[in-house]
Amino acid sequence: MTSARTRLLFVCEYTLLRFEHARSEYEGAKTFRKQYQTGRTVEVTISYGDGTILARIDDVELEPEFVEELGRLGFTQRDEMTAECAQAIDEPLTEIRTFVRHVLTLIKYHLRHFDLREELFSIKSERWGTEMNDLRDFPHKYSLSHQDFSNRPLNNQSQNDIQNSLSANIHPLLAMRHLHRAKHERLPHHKWIDATIAAELAVKEVLCRARPDLELILLEVPSPPFAKMYGPILEKYLGAESPYRKALIKGQETRNKLVHRPASEKIDHQAANDYVDVVEASIFHLLSLLYPEDQLIKQARILLGRYDP
Repeated sequence: MTSARTRLLFVCEYTLLRFEHARSEYEGAKTFRKQYQTGRTVEVTISYGDGTILARIDDVELEPEFVEELGRLGFTQRDEMTAECAQAIDEPLTEIRTFVRHVLTLIKYHLRHFDLREELFSIKSERWGTEMNDLRDFPHKYSLSHQDFSNRPLNNQSQNDIQNSLSANIHPLLAMRHLHRAKHERLPHHKWIDATIAAELAVKEVLCRARPDLELILLEVPSPPFAKMYGPILEKYLGAESPYRKALIKGQETRNKLVHRPASEKIDHQAANDYVDVVEASIFHLLSLLYPEDQLIKQARILLGRYDP
């Protein structure tokens, strides 16, 4: 590669994510700056009035080969970018996004603007160029994720099944609240944590319903390890280990890293969605051991059967 590098601008526009009816006070746009160890300086201007964030680095230096590569790639052609070029542009883009998040977390938590949503911002555009009036979009790679929201219709048959569950005094687990929260959480980090809480609570609740004499041990002293509760303990008191035991153990290990070493673990959106679905399948398996004749639980198991190991 040649030694003469090209000096570029990186200019990014983001949308400030706030809850409806946000009430935080503000006095016009405010600008913040930080110089990174690379020598590059990030400048961030936040405008509450129109809910926008403008972030830029004016002194990104790239090899001419990378500039030429960026110039010939279209907006959706990130997959065709060389690894070296991708690394060269991702480093300053990461500096920008990291600083934007740093500024917004200080505003949210230390200035106490709790009307900022947990995601803080979304990407409107990320562009590059040699001058402000000649900017081009970076090639992007879009990944789509999906989540299972399949359900049974409320019809005459399901009405009858619900009435039978009511007559049998069957109540949903409190753990389902955390599962519901996990399903609707947007950030994969928190989605994973909520799903693991649901799995931990569910096995305790089911064991306590099956054997009320275990309640003091399960709820008042440190819990047995996940591997024990979903393994030999479940088998002893309800007749079978969970077929999802290995996946749940791995999920709990990941949750512990997210809680205790949050910077060391990156969670993909689809991986988090898949984990939530596995947790849901494991919960309905627990319920099927406790209420083997209940039709609502049987039908849910059928819907979730695709996640069986």
